[in-house]
Amino acid sequence: MRQARHDGLAVLLISADLDELIGLSDTIRVMLRGRLVSEADPATVTPEELGSAMTGAGDSDGDAAGEVEDA
Repeated sequence: MRQARHDGLAVLLISADLDELIGLSDTIRVMLRGRLVSEADPATVTPEELGSAMTGAGDSDGDAAGEVEDA
């Protein structure tokens, strides 16, 4: 995967291992119930913040993982 990314290819990684997601991703987007609910910077997001976004437990003021607003 890292070689493909290095070669400029897009890679979609789906995983429940949050440390793996953070370590391998350039950007992180979280979908919940078929909707994009969060965007996160892997350089700053924590596994706890991602877990909150994944379960819908993030606060309504916009969690640290970066809540996505409806367009």
